[in-house]
Amino acid sequence: MTTESFLTAKQLSQRWCISPSTLERWRWLGIGLPYIKVGGRIRYRLADIQAYEQKELARTGAVLKAGRLPD
Repeated sequence: MTTESFLTAKQLSQRWCISPSTLERWRWLGIGLPYIKVGGRIRYRLADIQAYEQKELARTGAVLKAGRLPD
């Protein structure tokens, strides 16, 4: 049995240096990471966070290698 790790919206906002209200807006707009709501509290799976970060790292790295700055 594996135990998944989760971050709160506050923890994720600190990790990414963004406002918790930005994450709230993304949830409202239906964009950003998948999340779960347990007992009225928002949680993000660490595996989803890391996968998103890897995808963005690959995307921005490819742009920089091409000699352009990301938009």
